[in-house]
Amino acid sequence: KLSDIVVENIKTQLDALIQAHKPQFTPFPIIKGDEALIGDVPESLKPAVAGGLRAHGHAVIYTSLSVRAMRDAPHMADPRLVKLLCSHNGAIAKKTPALPKTRRDYADAQAMIEALFDSLTRFEPLLGRPNVRRPNFTHMTTHTEALMTLESLGFAELAKTGQLVHQAHIGEPVPQFDPAEHPLHESRSTLSDVMSEEFWASEDNHKLWREPWNEKNNPNGYWLAFGHLFKVLYSYHRLVGRIQDKDKVRLVSRILLERTVNPNVQGG
Repeated sequence: KLSDIVVENIKTQLDALIQAHKPQFTPFPIIKGDEALIGDVPESLKPAVAGGLRAHGHAVIYTSLSVRAMRDAPHMADPRLVKLLCSHNGAIAKKTPALPKTRRDYADAQAMIEALFDSLTRFEPLLGRPNVRRPNFTHMTTHTEALMTLESLGFAELAKTGQLVHQAHIGEPVPQFDPAEHPLHESRSTLSDVMSEEFWASEDNHKLWREPWNEKNNPNGYWLAFGHLFKVLYSYHRLVGRIQDKDKVRLVSRILLERTVNPNVQGG
């Protein structure tokens, strides 16, 4: 359970998001939900997952989030919103897919989740080496949880197709580097650190989060705090309960969350 202080600080970040992107939060004059249209969104996902990885799994991520949300609030299944979601999947489907170097079918969703954790542990040598650029661990994690959710929503075949995409995503190679050129700068990045009152109330964090994202000067800008930090923590909490090896969970937490506590970390 989150403390009142953490909840209040998360609400503050959400208010800042709404303020910074007002046009995106302008309500439609009239909302007319049609629950029958919800299925159009996963249907539009099929070509976006066919044949390999596109756009870091974003089509899967948005489909999972939106279908679950509209099932919880069917009055939001407005034809205009559904059309925009389907169009987004259609745009991603036009991108060139990437295939995994080796294909190994997962036995089930549990095997897929374990494959994510096993893959992320490979990057332990990068801990404390912020200038060695990492692959996007954030989207690997949210992508995994999205496929798990799609299956739980009743789209098992679609999730199975997406597992080829998933293998291409988590199969990124570990960057090679010369340790002499990258001295250690270790920082604490446990899950409890990132869920603490101190982290969410930190004025240093707020200062970074209020400013636009910039790859060189502010990689922890509001790209992180206005969505990706919420999404990755939500997804990660749903996944960690499926992993029995708590030492592995602790290691993966450090690898995944290092960028959230150290703005100098490249990628992740």
